[in-house]
Amino acid sequence: MSITSNRKFDVIVYGASFAGVLVSKFFKSIGKEVLLLNRYGFLGGSITESLSLYQRKITSNESGLIADIFNKIKSESDGILFEDNTHVVLNAEVVKFVLQKVVEENHIDSLFHIHPYEIDFRTREVQLSVFGKEGKIVLRSNQVYDCTTEYSLAPLVKKSTRKLIGSRINIISLPVKDEKIFNHAYRKLKLNNNRWWISIENKTLNLMEVEIVAHAIIARLDEDLRKQKSRILIVPAQSNMIFAFHRTKDFDRRIKFITDFISEFNEEDELFVASKMEENLKNASSI
Repeated sequence: MSITSNRKFDVIVYGASFAGVLVSKFFKSIGKEVLLLNRYGFLGGSITESLSLYQRKITSNESGLIADIFNKIKSESDGILFEDNTHVVLNAEVVKFVLQKVVEENHIDSLFHIHPYEIDFRTREVQLSVFGKEGKIVLRSNQVYDCTTEYSLAPLVKKSTRKLIGSRINIISLPVKDEKIFNHAYRKLKLNNNRWWISIENKTLNLMEVEIVAHAIIARLDEDLRKQKSRILIVPAQSNMIFAFHRTKDFDRRIKFITDFISEFNEEDELFVASKMEENLKNASSI
């Protein structure tokens, strides 16, 4: 869509994750002007961007948008690639499709391939400066919600509040003759179609080296797989990076992060986090 600096939004949401789509739909439903931004050209957050597909299940007695989305994913052919009593492995392409439908059906304005580089709270409105296909854009809003699990906007306020504490590279491989090839993995799961979802820990804590090391890990694994006449089928757009974040007094109250709704979570909790955010937003609006 075409966005100009002359247009002001009530809420800007960065990160088209489950949580980002939820927040966007919630504020849209109560008559707010909402803009959903994302780094990549597809929705799903780290689930689709980093293939963080292993997620805690939404229970059958839960209701609301996130439960509805989860049930729609389950109803799609191959929407769920693995399931046990507590967790599922989601199909990334189905996640993208279902979330895109939610955005379109609710007429949520969105802008993808966006890279924020500056945020300014010095005026009555928040100004978020971004790079996009259209070049440099200054977006204006009353509130900003960072719905990424990486706290992507935090370094724009204060770099030292976000620290990398770990990362994993997640891939899907074709079937293998001997699963011992995955013994070094952090987690390995055999999917419904005999393919494998593999998560491998990346030891480096240097943010500038994460993707370099990740590419080396992928290359070594693919070489080993080809010896078994198999190969890597799907690689992520980026590593699944895990950050610690501490909100300080430097942060204006007009910017919200996931941790403003839930204090602790891990990479398996994206559905759970979004569900809790939904509950908190509904409770706040009823006061």
